[in-house]
Amino acid sequence: MRAVLPRREKLQRELLGNGMGGLARWTIARWVYLPACARTAWRRIRLRDGEKGELEAQYLHASVWVWDGSEKQAQRWHWLVRREFGASEISHYCLSNAPLETPLQKLAQIQAQRFFIEHNFHEAKSECGMADYQVRRWDAWHHHMALVMLATLFLVKQKILGRHQWPMLSINDLVTALAHMLPRRQLTAEELAEIIHKRHQRRLSAKQSSVRRKVALE
Repeated sequence: MRAVLPRREKLQRELLGNGMGGLARWTIARWVYLPACARTAWRRIRLRDGEKGELEAQYLHASVWVWDGSEKQAQRWHWLVRREFGASEISHYCLSNAPLETPLQKLAQIQAQRFFIEHNFHEAKSECGMADYQVRRWDAWHHHMALVMLATLFLVKQKILGRHQWPMLSINDLVTALAHMLPRRQLTAEELAEIIHKRHQRRLSAKQSSVRRKVALE
């Protein structure tokens, strides 16, 4: 899929003035740093309230034609470029097929929602064991993920219910509380010894397997 910036007379003057020799091709990254964009096109957008105050970023917006090489007609999409407020480096590039009349404020807020998606994956991995599996079949993987999603959903609901009383309540806070409040059966000395013995057996088996592979290669 290719994205092409619409040709504009102002950008044309900038390109020709910089000695680039014409308008046949230029990259989005190069377009972002043109003087015409650097001076006036960046807009400061308020995204949402964060733990440390209002979250803001700067956005550059343009309409681009997107074509996958096989469609009969190219489609006009939104192109967004984001940099954090006060920074000079670009943090995100993204395309959107939202309706052309969608305001930049709405596009920017939707783009910023990716933080919550990534944060949810992080919490599911760190607090609910999303990445802690060893399976051989796809259905076993599905079972594990289903349990993780149920556990995560329960914690999110509890976080929402407790938000008014504890505004800074986190998933980690809930997991810590549950670990201390829920009853837990104490292991006997014999059970602990059996667990340790099985661990040692697995380690010894892995060591012996490694030695056999090395002997076979010699």
